[in-house]
Amino acid sequence: MDDLITEFLDKKVIDSLDTLLSAKDEGETNAAAKTIADSFGSGTYSVATPEDEQKLIVSFKRNLTLLVEKTWVEKIDVSLKEEVLYKLEQYCTEVSKGAWCEFYKTFIKMLNDVIYLMFGNQTKTDEFAEYALRIDPEFGIFCWYVRNLPKSNEWSSERNKAVQLVAMFFLANY
Repeated sequence: MDDLITEFLDKKVIDSLDTLLSAKDEGETNAAAKTIADSFGSGTYSVATPEDEQKLIVSFKRNLTLLVEKTWVEKIDVSLKEEVLYKLEQYCTEVSKGAWCEFYKTFIKMLNDVIYLMFGNQTKTDEFAEYALRIDPEFGIFCWYVRNLPKSNEWSSERNKAVQLVAMFFLANY
């Protein structure tokens, strides 16, 4: 995946992921988040004010709800689809109140579940990353981003927020 991603992203964006995950400074974290979000090709990333942040959360919830509801799934996955919608509601309510750290694990699981619902068992193969990049480069870049996030962390609320807002930005505009 590392070699393949360089066909789709500048080194600056790839390096920004490392910075986002390990920077000591909040300014560096936010600059890295912006660089990554802007690479999604979905407009200009800005969460400069609490109002911008809340607007992004609302757009994310609305678009992800529509995406999940419209995704056809096998009968065996219907309960997962319902679980994702339930968790999405709970998640958005809590992060709107600032619970970024407490709901990080929920967020990561939810994103992986959504990717699974969209592509099925193929997401569990080694070839999925290449497949996603080839059929939809923007979504493939998003999958690369999600796959590189740790399942849990000990980050500050600000870093947790920055990491989650980047993914929200993509899904709010997908």
